[in-house]
Amino acid sequence: MEMMKKVFKAGLMLVLLGSSVFAQSLTDARKSIDAEQYQKAKSQLKSLISMQPNLGESYFFLGQVYLKTDYDDSAKVVFEEGVVKNPAFPLNYIGLGQVDLENGNEAAAKTYFDKAVSLSDKKDNRANLYIGRAYASAKKPNYELAISYYQKVLTTTNPKGAEVFLAEANLYLADAYRGQMKNSEAYSAYRTAFDLNKNLLRSKIELGVINKMSKAFQESVDEFNSVLAIDPNYGPAYRELAETYYLWARSDGRNYDTKIKQALDYYKKYLELTDMSLDSRMRYADFLILAKDYKTLEQEAQAMAQMDKANKRILRYLGYSAFENGNYEASIQAIKDFMSKVEPKRIIGRDYSYLGRAMIKLGQDAEGFEIVQKAVQLDSNLVSGMSEIAKELYGLKKYDKAAAAYEIAVKNPQRNLLDYYYLGSSFYFDYGAKKTAGLPADKELLVKADSAFSYLIQRSPTTHAAWQFRGRINRQLDDENESQGLAVPFYEKYVEIVTVTKPELAAKNTPGIIEAYTYLGQVAAKKDKDYDKAKTYFGKILELDPANAVAMEAMKAIGGTK
Repeated sequence: MEMMKKVFKAGLMLVLLGSSVFAQSLTDARKSIDAEQYQKAKSQLKSLISMQPNLGESYFFLGQVYLKTDYDDSAKVVFEEGVVKNPAFPLNYIGLGQVDLENGNEAAAKTYFDKAVSLSDKKDNRANLYIGRAYASAKKPNYELAISYYQKVLTTTNPKGAEVFLAEANLYLADAYRGQMKNSEAYSAYRTAFDLNKNLLRSKIELGVINKMSKAFQESVDEFNSVLAIDPNYGPAYRELAETYYLWARSDGRNYDTKIKQALDYYKKYLELTDMSLDSRMRYADFLILAKDYKTLEQEAQAMAQMDKANKRILRYLGYSAFENGNYEASIQAIKDFMSKVEPKRIIGRDYSYLGRAMIKLGQDAEGFEIVQKAVQLDSNLVSGMSEIAKELYGLKKYDKAAAAYEIAVKNPQRNLLDYYYLGSSFYFDYGAKKTAGLPADKELLVKADSAFSYLIQRSPTTHAAWQFRGRINRQLDDENESQGLAVPFYEKYVEIVTVTKPELAAKNTPGIIEAYTYLGQVAAKKDKDYDKAKTYFGKILELDPANAVAMEAMKAIGGTK
């Protein structure tokens, strides 16, 4: 009997020891996830699953790693395995609901969430916490709904002994507030989270992120460095430093090169601390795209291709970097290969943008521009890059396509006024090219051109070239046989700007001044029969160009001297 008691005690000790080891190992895996060491976390969680396959938490957190690294299908498989091994454990149902949310199936997701709540003990608020997280982190986040779940957690959890759990709830609540751009509420919740659990470094990181969002870059850097003072190996702090210095560089042109170098150095440090896995290197590649370091991106993409020839996302990096480094054929091939090998939902607007631009560069402008338009339809943020695409088309003298591209470009709230100049001249030259080629040339193109230059003049009244173009356009809109002098006020204003308002422009604009005086003189002579006025204009032409044949013939015709 005594022997049996000893065996029982020994067995109980092993069970307790095993539970303790499991808890510690799961804590370590979650720390790895928080530190963005996803490859390490995968290994830890897979090891836990092999040791204790019936414990559902390992499956749930492994699935979360797959979701974070953009492997939805793998996440779904893991969650399903977790449900099979332990159908009474609620969190893997939430994981399956997350996958459904990512695929836009909200009804199916809610069914899984309700199932998770029904399986949860009344004192266990984990289901509500992670359901809220699912709604907040979805492709189309529902922050209001997420906050309602977090508030339920915070108001029904007994705070005694639950500080770590409540810290996590406040952290997620803060994330949702920030998603709603309620930065004051977010800041307060992040502070509360850190006060409840000083080991929750991400809450302190997020305080710096809020500073970064308000362009308080130095304060943001100070916050991230304070995290590194606590844990110098906390990788996310280096990533945030990199991204802060990148944004700081963009807003500080004078010190751009120095700050971009700092950003890249910090990102390399982040990479060293996040296990140099393929996933980490792909995040580095994403940052290189932001930093526009395409030579390094191409090197990274080629290195990653050697690590994993089957990973399709690497083709995207190869396509982007090949374009930026001038290898357009390779860019087209890589992006087409990528598109053919991934599910349609994984293709983003920027993929189409690079493909279309590469085709335009190689003279396939008709098809290329159609693809670029599709890119903008998929991602309205790409409208900011349409100006560059339009400029490429303009340089190729594809004025009809350039005009269409500039029409999209000027819809950008941060548009450049110069885009209106090129929009107007694209319409104008498109009309001229069609007319010269004997093709139907709709004068509506001239009307659109005039409208673009009119807007430019409203915003910048002394842009002399815009007045000149309005003169040219209205001259063509006028009756060729019975001129009404439609272009007169525009040519007069053009001459006034380059000879009176900005006389320093006169020397460079002599041909334009002669063009204006010629038209004004002709209208004065033919329409107004004001020969004295006409002689004045033609006389000014001969002062600028004594051998001007048109002016000399006009002077003879109206009785002036040579």
